[in-house]
Amino acid sequence: MESKLSPQNQEILAILQSGKPLTVYEMHIMGINGATARIRELRDMGYNIVSNKRKHINKHGRAVTTVIYTLGA
Repeated sequence: MESKLSPQNQEILAILQSGKPLTVYEMHIMGINGATARIRELRDMGYNIVSNKRKHINKHGRAVTTVIYTLGA
């Protein structure tokens, strides 16, 4: 499966396989464009990527939801 992965998907998968979670913001900082599309591609390839939503207040005092991606079993 991994031979068909783009460099960005390889980077995402390596981090998730190490047990670390990722957010869209973190992927953006890493230079990964279209993070949600990269997650979709990995899911379409059969990887079990789990989305967990976390609500919090941002620096502007607004309620926002952040999605945290992890690799499921």
